Amino acid sequence: MRAAIGIGLIVAVALGVAGCGGRSLRAQGAISIGVITPLNSGVPAAARAVVQGATLAAEEVSAAGGIGGASVSLIVRDDRGSAEEAARQFEQLVAQKVVAIVGPLTDATAIAVAPLAERAKVVIISPGATGTIPYAGSSFFRTALPAEAQARALAEFVVKAKRARRITIIQDGNEYGTLVALAFSQRIQALGAELVGTRYYRDGDVSFERHATGVVADGADAVFIAGYPDEGALILEALRARGVRILVVGSDALYSPDLLYRARGAANEIYLPAGFVVTDPLPAIQKFVAAYRKRYNEAPDHYAAQAYDAVKMLVAAIRRGGAEPATIKASLQGLRRFPGVTGEITFDRYGAPDQPVAIAQVRQGRFELVRR
Repeated sequence: MRAAIGIGLIVAVALGVAGCGGRSLRAQGAISIGVITPLNSGVPAAARAVVQGATLAAEEVSAAGGIGGASVSLIVRDDRGSAEEAARQFEQLVAQKVVAIVGPLTDATAIAVAPLAERAKVVIISPGATGTIPYAGSSFFRTALPAEAQARALAEFVVKAKRARRITIIQDGNEYGTLVALAFSQRIQALGAELVGTRYYRDGDVSFERHATGVVADGADAVFIAGYPDEGALILEALRARGVRILVVGSDALYSPDLLYRARGAANEIYLPAGFVVTDPLPAIQKFVAAYRKRYNEAPDHYAAQAYDAVKMLVAAIRRGGAEPATIKASLQGLRRFPGVTGEITFDRYGAPDQPVAIAQVRQGRFELVRR
């Protein structure tokens, strides 16, 4: 997840945080889990959703008797979207003896904190980082699906389910756009489809008429947009203005309320990979949605769901092996098919969730589940 996207009001979230004490379950009345998220940044809505999802999970665990009689409390830290601040907040949380940390949220902050977590031997679970995390080490986990895996799953949907054969790409020229465009293009070609064109843009571009015209000139029957909601919305508007009516699909970063807000009706019918869809009828998901609505008077998004799962997985790991950091890591690595609200989760050797990617479509201004 990029740190410079997002809209919405910053909402103050008050948490009842208990004292930290040591890590022994017997020595403290509460088990403290840290949360690092950019509440004051370009993504306040996503950051707020992370805190709310994590809080709901902690409250549910504590209300059900906690862990061996110990309640679960959260210590929330604001990294302001800064890698340096995220590193500083991580060190402070370690000094307060949290047993593990949910976060950071963005790729840049996760890249900064992951090596620190490895040295400190403290587990971090990011609910939002989808990019490549160099030098992540064995203490880094995430409940967010990697962007490359989502792009490959979308490619299979486009070729196998929608039977597209001539596909063009409009991509951000930055690291994220290049990463997902390459994963997508390699997969469609491996499946026998043809990449008929690639058009680039830069962060901050506002004119996409030539990109839309190029899609028509390519004779494509599908177009993949690899980028973020700000430019992605403008690309969708340009495609609609040009009269393009072919299959339109987008990268995981476009699966955001920001896209719906910015693109309005132009976003209708776009297909996107999704880690969580609020309209999924599975009973476990609808139970979570109902609890979240009751607690916050709004529907959860995928950031809330991924943070909720992160806390619940940490609790399961502690119940399995104890609250020492080394045993938490080993227990997380050993969990199989954990029943999360984002699906059954098993971590791969890189700490990423090894699970199917859902496909959603925008219909009448909302995300609807197409394929689980």
